[in-house]
Amino acid sequence: MMRRQRSGDRIPRHSEAGFSLIEVMSALVILSIALTAVFATFISQQRSFTVQNRVAEMQQNLRQAVEYMSRDIRMAGYGIPDNVAIPNNVVAAGVTSMRSLYAKDNTARPDEIYILYLYDMDANQPPTAITAAMPNASAELNVASVAGYITGDLVIITNGTSADLFEVTEVQSAALKLQHNPGGSARDYNNPGGHSTWPSGGYGTGSTLAKARFTRFHIDSSDPVHPVLMVDRMGALSPQPLADDIEDMQFTYGLDTDADGVVDTWTAAPGDPSRIRQVRLELVARTRLPESGWSEVRPGIGNRPAGTTPDGYRRRTYDIVIDVRNSGVTG
Repeated sequence: MMRRQRSGDRIPRHSEAGFSLIEVMSALVILSIALTAVFATFISQQRSFTVQNRVAEMQQNLRQAVEYMSRDIRMAGYGIPDNVAIPNNVVAAGVTSMRSLYAKDNTARPDEIYILYLYDMDANQPPTAITAAMPNASAELNVASVAGYITGDLVIITNGTSADLFEVTEVQSAALKLQHNPGGSARDYNNPGGHSTWPSGGYGTGSTLAKARFTRFHIDSSDPVHPVLMVDRMGALSPQPLADDIEDMQFTYGLDTDADGVVDTWTAAPGDPSRIRQVRLELVARTRLPESGWSEVRPGIGNRPAGTTPDGYRRRTYDIVIDVRNSGVTG
């Protein structure tokens, strides 16, 4: 028999599982703290990764610049027996001859350097000899071989005592001739009047002809945000970028003034390049972009003082002393 429920009896209720508002809010707070920590860690690691990449890029720019420049500086004057005639104002006003290098010192901006030597170090760029006498500067170059020569090359002809510099304007392969017509070049190496060292009687058959490296290294700061180390081959080609974000370049020259084979004087402006035995090269590279919160100024190197305004760039300095093997006089 079923028992009737009386009006005063309580009806049992089933318990319902769930979270209270306080529990939900506490979970959200904990989750927010965890996400904030994860996000902060991510931002920190990303920033560190970005900085490391920029520093690595900066160091690579420095290594590339030093390796390239060191080779040319070591070779300055190689294969050149005497000063070579160059056009006036190519390196400086009144300078019409050069043998190894020419220094341009600046205390308010990066230095520059000009380097000259014969390029006949491998089988792909061999020297040749002239096969017909060259009595004057306007004569064309009849040679034993034109292999490796192209229009725009700078070449030096020498008889072991004198030397002159020309720019090749045409290669005649069948006739074995190298033309060096005057005009048509920003730097007129082929002007007969510019060859002040032309030897008496000219150059005879058998005189050597070889490619010349006539190089200028300078920093192009026309875009101050991204200064670029440039190499100018001083011929028909335009200057080419060598390394990005190189901010400063300074040279100091070690001279042997008493001809005892030992460097006894260091100067930023050598009066007699033939006394140079060593070149101290200092470069300053900076990161491609400034870094927020980083405070640094351009360091002073050589005889150029440091900057005065922090700009947010990270920097590295490279300092190397390079021996000049063919600098000039020994007595």
